[in-house]
Order: sequence, then structure tokens, then C-alpha cells
Amino acid sequence: MEDTMDKTNALLYYHSANAYYLGATILMKPPKQMAMPDLSMAQPSVTCAALALKLYVKCLLALEDNDSDDPMPLAALFRRLKDGTRKMLLTRFDEFSNTTMSSDELLKHLEALDNAFVRWRYIHEQDARNVNLADLDVLILAAKSTITASQPDWC
Repeated sequence: MEDTMDKTNALLYYHSANAYYLGATILMKPPKQMAMPDLSMAQPSVTCAALALKLYVKCLLALEDNDSDDPMPLAALFRRLKDGTRKMLLTRFDEFSNTTMSSDELLKHLEALDNAFVRWRYIHEQDARNVNLADLDVLILAAKSTITASQPDWC
């Protein structure tokens, strides 16, 4: 019964993450009559993308039967993943980013993205421009690819 619940939670995380990522993608494409998005136009997209990444990582945890509703920073969630999952995520990140990174280096990238959701949601209150948007997108693709490698029927 527990395994079924974790798989159900994982699928719910996955669908929610997909929805937020789709929203982020749509929000980054301004209507033709608008100029390229400025910082304020990017705000909702980055907020949705950061939430999507966190949900994808929570999905990976649920697939490992390690699901938790604790509000944890992204790097802390990554640390809770099993070694094999962390390695696969790192491999996927390297493939998508054309890099060769150690697990510690990837962890530093995740730490830099910690709380990106909050920082960009309240961009008017603090400087969120230090969030590496390229890393955010590549990590989303890597996490989603890691999930679909183990759950190909979810594609």
C-alpha cells in the first residue's frame, strides 16, 4: 500500500512540475506586440520554473520512497536522493549542459538556485538576478529526463 501511495505522490509531483514548467515556457514567450521580456516580464516565468524544478526533485524522492512534505531547500532535497539517482541526475545535467561536473559542483549550482522561487516571486524586495537561469533550465531538463528514464510510461 505504501509503495502505491509513494508512486501516486510521485506522479502528482510530476504532473504538477510539468504544468509549472509549461507555464514558465509560455510566460517567457511574449506576445508579438511586446518587446523582449525585461526583468519584470521574466519574474513569473522564473518563479514557475523554480517551483517546477523543486517538484521534479520531490518526484524523484517519492519514486525512491523517500517522500516528504517538509519545506526544504533544493540542495537539501538533492542531498536526500540516493547515490544512484544523484549520479543519474548529474549525468543528465552534464549531457544537457555539455559539461563534466562533480557531484559537489552540481550541489553548488543547486545551492545557488535554493529559494529561487521566493527570490524571484519577491524580486521587488531583493536582488534575484544572481539566479543562473541557464542552470535552472538545464536542471529541469535533467531532472525530468531522470524521471522519465525510470518511468517511461509517464512521457
